[in-house]
Amino acid sequence: MKLHHKGYMLVLLEQQQIEWDDRLIELAMQEYELEGRYWLNHFRIILDELASAGLITREDHRLDTVTDRLIFQYALSGFGRQRMRDTGLL
Repeated sequence: MKLHHKGYMLVLLEQQQIEWDDRLIELAMQEYELEGRYWLNHFRIILDELASAGLITREDHRLDTVTDRLIFQYALSGFGRQRMRDTGLL
């Protein structure tokens, strides 16, 4: 049984240490064998929710000149790591 999507993103960030959102989303969609704009936006929302909750932090940003979209670099926060321990994800 696979982890829920938010839990997977936390585990992935814990493993990667720091990563750009487009790469995190790409890895998640491969893991869950998903494709399409719906799922792309689904994982973007997950990253926004995790950041809003303080579980991950935005470390950097840049403008993707191909898509004309702002890309964020994320890292797991200390609070996020503690919550992962509390819930058994770590």
